[in-house]
Amino acid sequence: MKKNAYPCGNASLSPDPNLRFDESGRSAAPDSDRPARGYRGIGVDGCPGGWIAVVLEESGNPQTGGRPELTAGVYPDISSLWEALKPLASRDLVLIDMPIGLPEGADGIRNRVEDRNCDRDCRKLLPKRRKSSVFPVPARQALRSDDPSAANAAATERKLSSQSLNILPKIRELDDFIAQHLTPEESGAFALPLAESHPEVAFMRLNAGEAPLHGKKTAEGLAERFAILEQAGIKQAESERLTTLFPRKQAACDDLLDAAALAISALRIVSGRSPARRVTEDGRRQFDYDGRLEMNIVHL
Repeated sequence: MKKNAYPCGNASLSPDPNLRFDESGRSAAPDSDRPARGYRGIGVDGCPGGWIAVVLEESGNPQTGGRPELTAGVYPDISSLWEALKPLASRDLVLIDMPIGLPEGADGIRNRVEDRNCDRDCRKLLPKRRKSSVFPVPARQALRSDDPSAANAAATERKLSSQSLNILPKIRELDDFIAQHLTPEESGAFALPLAESHPEVAFMRLNAGEAPLHGKKTAEGLAERFAILEQAGIKQAESERLTTLFPRKQAACDDLLDAAALAISALRIVSGRSPARRVTEDGRRQFDYDGRLEMNIVHL
């Protein structure tokens, strides 16, 4: 396996003029004569520094040749990300690589789901070499247990993988955020412009249905993903510079590229250029919070 050929945090590369940041290193809008804001696609992924958000915003700015403006930022938690970006359902879509809606097992309170169909269906979409990127999702009972794997087994008869255990704090954080923003039960709606997605499916859809051949942490895998992003509208020079803007202790290169693929997908969907598809359809769809929140994975 070759080492990463695209070092993160390389200060020798000049930042792209369309990548703007505030004093804390977060993305910021240009100050003065900014054109009217258009649709925004926002891709979010967990990272060592918290959450990485890549934003693609449509604009009439002649300096960009009509291309969407690219910004990025690392946020310590989901609430600060949401407060900074202020997504609006009328023009924004946020696609996040983290489970939305968790199983609670046969004795659950908010649902009786033991295993999410969307995870199974997502694996079916991907070739064998990429199936392992879909981690088993923990039951809600595991989120605050002293022994998460045992709590998960008690609820669903399944133990947790090491990958799932590693991201348990972020799953808990997002689940708490969603619970705080659910609308009253009688309205039966989840109002935030936020949906679960998966970067490997995003790259596959952006690449005419062909999933990357190599893992995302290898030089070959990164090269593949840079090429797919360029084909989808983000020039390789821009995406390469994007990977240099944060030290690895904040965001790894593959985190940024994953978020960028989700941002492209989100922009195409919210602008109406592509329909939103879900991995699970019809009678196999599952819901959390007594039917108010669907467990599904959105893609192009």
